[in-house]
Amino acid sequence: MAALTAASWTVVITDNVIAGTPPRRSVSGTLALAATDTYPTGGIPLPAVAALGLYRNLQELRLTGHLTATTAYKLVVDYVNHKLQVYEEEAAAAGGPLLEADAAEVPGPRTFNFVATGW
Repeated sequence: MAALTAASWTVVITDNVIAGTPPRRSVSGTLALAATDTYPTGGIPLPAVAALGLYRNLQELRLTGHLTATTAYKLVVDYVNHKLQVYEEEAAAAGGPLLEADAAEVPGPRTFNFVATGW
């Protein structure tokens, strides 16, 4: 199987607001992750900033609605590398620290609600 890429995401924007002091753009919608590809080393590349409804930068990305009964992951946004890292509890590490998913892991299909802020 191929590894997930930025093109593996489907983005639907439902709201785009500028507010606050200093002003920031806040975009909300859904992110759907493809179902068949595997987890790439270092994390899943996120869609381009423009695809998230922003123009210059991504300051914060909040994801909700990703849990299922059998495969709950800890998700961490790597802002420096613009990737979504997936952590899980491996059977060998039960009760220990969460480990980053390995290249055999298929984290999709998943649909997230998101709020992206930045400009």
